[in-house]
Amino acid sequence: MTRDFVVWSFYAYFTLFLLVEFVFTRFRLGSKGQGDKDHLSLLFFFVLPFVGMFLWMAGINRGLVPANPSWPQWIPGYALGLCGFAVRIIAKRTLGSFFTVRVQLQADHKVVDQGIYASVRHPLYLGYILEWMAPPLILGSPAGFLFVTLPITIGVLQRIPREETLLQEGLGEKYRAYMGRTKRLIPGVW
Repeated sequence: MTRDFVVWSFYAYFTLFLLVEFVFTRFRLGSKGQGDKDHLSLLFFFVLPFVGMFLWMAGINRGLVPANPSWPQWIPGYALGLCGFAVRIIAKRTLGSFFTVRVQLQADHKVVDQGIYASVRHPLYLGYILEWMAPPLILGSPAGFLFVTLPITIGVLQRIPREETLLQEGLGEKYRAYMGRTKRLIPGVW
């Protein structure tokens, strides 16, 4: 495995990530007036991961952070990332107009419990975590989990309860019944 291959495959992965998030699926912020005012989501979902990515890559380039790519890490890294992309695409398409970046309810909001949502309540977050677990494996640099994956996971774990509270308040018993028959992130587990 050559350094050039790893670097180019990482750039290809990141390009695919941007395409999935902004081209292949709809990217809707939602209504600013109705949206979640939580700045922690912005911090943990966007600011910290991209700052972490910059610092991590700078550390790798300067030899301060180890990167030892190998096929046994690269293959599962790409597989996890592609799985995350697929989950996000399917989940966004299943939600349709109910998908927004901000935590909010739409005027005609209803419980979406078909497709991928039949087995997990938050597949978008699951896919996002999988997408960001991939780069440390692709580059063979476990430090990336601390710089990138950990802040995103913290962001997801602090956001899910707020989102579920809003959905219970807005959708009532239908959402509580849905919660009773599905798991949050890992089908059949949690």
